[in-house]
Amino acid sequence: MTPEERERALTKLRNPVPAAYSTDGTDFDGALTYHYRTATKKFLKTFPVFFLLWVQLYVFQNNYLIPVALIGLFGGLAVLLAFWQRMSLTRKCARVLRTYPLEFRTPVEKDGENASHTVLLHIGGGPGDAVTQRAKEVLSRSGWPEMAAGFWFAGDDPFGGVALVPGTGELLVMQPKHWADSAKARESAGPDRKHRAARARIARPGRFR
Repeated sequence: MTPEERERALTKLRNPVPAAYSTDGTDFDGALTYHYRTATKKFLKTFPVFFLLWVQLYVFQNNYLIPVALIGLFGGLAVLLAFWQRMSLTRKCARVLRTYPLEFRTPVEKDGENASHTVLLHIGGGPGDAVTQRAKEVLSRSGWPEMAAGFWFAGDDPFGGVALVPGTGELLVMQPKHWADSAKARESAGPDRKHRAARARIARPGRFR
């Protein structure tokens, strides 16, 4: 294993795959379209399998199929939940990206991971004191994209926002790691900033699962 491969394994970085859409901060519609389509494809690829496992119990009316039907039921519910979450996060990204301009932020320092598939990031290059953000990738794939060189950010640090990773094109939803600790900064924000945050629906903390 080369030093680069070892570093990638230790930090759970994903092998970079270039995005099929623009990731230079000039157009975010391609990223949104890709995330909507990918979430839908994942759903259509897996949900019918679990649905068939469930419905066969009623078709064949055989009690021996109950265990298989239960697998279909709970598997289908899990797929539905994952689909709803991905679509909801993508819609959240759309609201933020249509409210705030994308600005390049660097450096980006990883400050740890949580069990809920979120990563903590300390982002430089912003106005005032940087706020450590809790970031969640919209598609919830294993591993993380390379972000040390920076990414495009839309939002307001005390409220959170959305990041677009250059090159690979992942969208990440963000909010301050400790929401209460940023309360003073949010309260001192001017009316325009507060109105913008409310329009983008980042004026209140979201639930990261």
